[in-house]
Amino acid sequence: MMKSFKYHLKVTCPSNANSYIIYPILLLHHRHIVSFSLSSSQLTSCCEIDQIILHLSKMSTLKTFSLSIGLGNDHKLLSPFFMLQHLKHLKLQNCVFQPPSSFYGFSSLKSLYFHNVSITPKVLLRFIFNCPLLKSFTLQIEDEKHLTGCWNSDFVELFTCLPMIEHLCMNSSPLKYFASGVLPDKLPIALVHLRVLNVSGLCFAKEVDLRCALLLVTSSSNIEKITMEMCYTSEVVSQSAMNLIDLVDYCNVTLDRLCELEIRNMANVKPEMDFVKLVLGKSPMLKKVGIVIDNRVAVNAEVKMLRELLQYQRASTNAKIIFERP
Repeated sequence: MMKSFKYHLKVTCPSNANSYIIYPILLLHHRHIVSFSLSSSQLTSCCEIDQIILHLSKMSTLKTFSLSIGLGNDHKLLSPFFMLQHLKHLKLQNCVFQPPSSFYGFSSLKSLYFHNVSITPKVLLRFIFNCPLLKSFTLQIEDEKHLTGCWNSDFVELFTCLPMIEHLCMNSSPLKYFASGVLPDKLPIALVHLRVLNVSGLCFAKEVDLRCALLLVTSSSNIEKITMEMCYTSEVVSQSAMNLIDLVDYCNVTLDRLCELEIRNMANVKPEMDFVKLVLGKSPMLKKVGIVIDNRVAVNAEVKMLRELLQYQRASTNAKIIFERP
């Protein structure tokens, strides 16, 4: 019996010339392709990409697909892309995601990475709702032009669509849009499977950012690692953010599996310190707290921060605090 071979194709293009070459070679390739990746800082949108995707859509063996546009306009994904129904892992960067009405999702998808993907909230929610096996979700939006349509959805809607999520990575832009409505103190649907949380661009001087972080953390009782990258600001801390943690009852919150907390670009502001204090007091298995302060924090403020941190009550006697500048 002839042995069946499976191929993993990864192409890093120094220019679009390579994508022109790939397509005719791919047409001659009748073997099983399991994964395909096309990325480059110099790659621009072109029709050859659509031809490549059309060819791949005829293969039931494709499990992983990655497309990263580096320059120029975003690449609009055409209907053949949405026929890749056996995908388990999908990564898109600088693309336009506008599926046909007949498309609902990829039923086998386990990991999804969207970086500057133009999509409406209605499409996004319908898409991830119809990916019932999704365990890893990254949503990074740096340019607000990618936030198309009316973003009036809320956190409850979003996380109702992510019942199995284990790894979540988001930056502040989509978080704030999903937090445009009234934020509850705790999600009605607990994120019991969430193990790793990575959030960037937060500013705890603003109530909405602080509420987003608290909502995610306190709704994730089985969380194991939290990573947050703060956005330094010279703005005065809002009064509502200043005392928010003091005014909310977190007696029933437990973070029994949290092992590591990492905060980067931390400043000497009360809400950030209160957040660390809350986590320290709720995490009996905590082993490491890594804090990197912002370079703009004065030396005397740095000393004050460290002194306060060392005085906070810790649920874990093994928690080691690493406090440093970048």
